[in-house]
Amino acid sequence: MAKKFSEYARERRADQSAEGREAERVFRAAYAFGRVIYSARKARNLRQSDLADLSGVAQADISRIERGMIAPTVPTLIKLADALGAQIQFVLPPADDNAADSGTEHEVFALSVGA
Repeated sequence: MAKKFSEYARERRADQSAEGREAERVFRAAYAFGRVIYSARKARNLRQSDLADLSGVAQADISRIERGMIAPTVPTLIKLADALGAQIQFVLPPADDNAADSGTEHEVFALSVGA
């Protein structure tokens, strides 16, 4: 049986070494990213198998991505975004902490995929 997120998180928290903290940070990011893919797929009323057909990404890989078990490669990310009609964006907060409190807008870098 597959482990639940809470079980993985508990294991990661138990390891307080620098490597353990980094592993937890990466795991949480992969899980959060997987939730975004899941939400986008559900918003479009697609099953994992539908997204697999549209993207060319194996359904099993989509399942693992959505559960935060694996992080997609850039080519896989582009295929999924294209199939979902989505745009990949990187949002950068202001470099100055004081600017964040002043309501300064975040910088958004967008990558459009598809034709």
